[in-house]
Amino acid sequence: MTDALVVQAEEKIKAVDRDLERFFDVVDATLTWVPPPLRWVVDEVGKGIRWLIEKIAEFRDRVGELWRQKGEPDRLRQVGTGWVERIGDVLGDVAGTVTLDKMRTNIEWEGRAARAYTATVPPQSQGLSAVKDVANQLRASLNGLANSIEVFWISMVVALSTFAVAAVGACYAAVTVVGVPAAIAALATGLTAVIGVIGATVMALESHTNTIETEQNAIMQKIHDIGRAWTMPAVGSDWRAAR
Repeated sequence: MTDALVVQAEEKIKAVDRDLERFFDVVDATLTWVPPPLRWVVDEVGKGIRWLIEKIAEFRDRVGELWRQKGEPDRLRQVGTGWVERIGDVLGDVAGTVTLDKMRTNIEWEGRAARAYTATVPPQSQGLSAVKDVANQLRASLNGLANSIEVFWISMVVALSTFAVAAVGACYAAVTVVGVPAAIAALATGLTAVIGVIGATVMALESHTNTIETEQNAIMQKIHDIGRAWTMPAVGSDWRAAR
């Protein structure tokens, strides 16, 4: 899905570039026919064009940053699912069999061996279940990050589509001499708005990425804790003889 969204955003960027090029062509053609009484408009338009060029450069810089790290939500979901299906579910199934009520040794053995199994089996099942829980948490965390990336690109497509409409409107307004200054102002306003949307959306994604990073650190700590608490049984080496 995200690849399609990125393609849409790229197409919108190309459309905006075409509309901006068309806008300058229209302005040039319009100013070519400025009558002497309206020559002052040319000077005002020159100032506006310089301001507009600065906004366009800022816009392109912000847009250029988007393509450096597009993100791979599908891959994130695939990794999360892999953790659950290949690790979590498998260990969960094993944990369901490694319990006292599922093992005949709890009934048939007695003495030291029975006590050893009673002390040893529950922690093993709990450890396996803990790993399954971690796998589920990891998938949820990765899915959350994938969703945020997709929302980001949806916002980009909407923002660029909105600006494309403004650019087309500015081209139509620039066909008259008196309409050129207003068209420049409208286009610059549209650029400012889309730059603001891009900035806000990037900040929102970064904020959620920081949240995900905190989640990942907590998950890593849980894995560390499981490894530290899930130790080898300490019931001695000769318990087998006491059946």
